[in-house]
Amino acid sequence: MHLISALLFSISANIDAFVVGLSYGIKKQRIPWLTNLLISLITFIGTLFSLWIGLRAAAFIPPTASRVAGSTLLILLGLYYCFKYLLEWLHRKDKESDSISAQSESVLTGKEAALLGLTLTVNNAGMGIGASFAGINFLMTSFLTLFICGFFLITGNRIGSRWAPASLARQADLISGIIIVVLGIYELITGLR
Repeated sequence: MHLISALLFSISANIDAFVVGLSYGIKKQRIPWLTNLLISLITFIGTLFSLWIGLRAAAFIPPTASRVAGSTLLILLGLYYCFKYLLEWLHRKDKESDSISAQSESVLTGKEAALLGLTLTVNNAGMGIGASFAGINFLMTSFLTLFICGFFLITGNRIGSRWAPASLARQADLISGIIIVVLGIYELITGLR
């Protein structure tokens, strides 16, 4: 029973990792396995810590506070991509940039990976504290989070980069931004319930 609870928590807490991976894939921004490992480790440490905090000091920390902070970071990240797209659209000067040739693939940098890992961690922290109230095993849950976060990130990234139509390449930042904003709003709404 503890395994099922830990697994369900880990899946629900990391659905956003799939969506984030998908949005980066649409932008043709690859998440290499070492970067994926870094993001997953940061999320693992944050989940472990939040579950531990929940066991020790749950009465003093509002469970929605970290969820709101993580959701806000996701929304800001999504708005950044939308704004970036708008600036590129306004500054596009020649018609050749409008043709949809192959978009070159880029790689998520270490700094971006660390920021993304922290964002996913903060987003999961409220759930982690809440899960500790329910008595979910914090070690098992944290290790499952490590593996599921990595799996969801890489799967979403591959789906976004391989099966997204070429016509989406021009609007990649806008689509990515909208997906991340919607995810942030969804997490914010469900976190406030």
